[in-house]
Amino acid sequence: MELDKEKIDETVLGLLYLTLHDQFRTWKSMDWDVLARLHEKGFIGDPANKAKSVVLTEAGLREATRLFKKQFVKCAPSAAPVPSGHKSVEISSASGTRGFLCRSAVDGSCFFRVYETDGSFTDYHLRHDDLEVTISPDAMASFYRIGDDHILDHSPEVLGLRQDKGNSA
Repeated sequence: MELDKEKIDETVLGLLYLTLHDQFRTWKSMDWDVLARLHEKGFIGDPANKAKSVVLTEAGLREATRLFKKQFVKCAPSAAPVPSGHKSVEISSASGTRGFLCRSAVDGSCFFRVYETDGSFTDYHLRHDDLEVTISPDAMASFYRIGDDHILDHSPEVLGLRQDKGNSA
């Protein structure tokens, strides 16, 4: 992945402003109130210790990774660019559209399938790498943890699995 160093420099400069004091001086470490809030949210261990570093929780590492990629990784050109040479591009909002994230059995690529009332469907190539998706309550989906693997798949009933007593999928 290629980093956008300009964004990183701008963000660090903005964070330096957060600890500004004595007109032009700034601390090299992060603001204590920010660290306390991150600890309260469960993203880092208790920052009030003698160590010069803090420990990210599992949730904190996931969120830090997501935010880092969102803010600082340069977007690579899409493998399938928007066709050029067309006089116009038809654009419509996707907000509120219900569909299904699918994976191609042919090449493993992901796509978004939207069904029409007549049963026909349209498959959309994904061009957005951090699109928020909400799993509907009737989706019959479950999260699984097998060792260090985290999996989202059908509910245990669909897959014919039994749950261990005391565990919930």
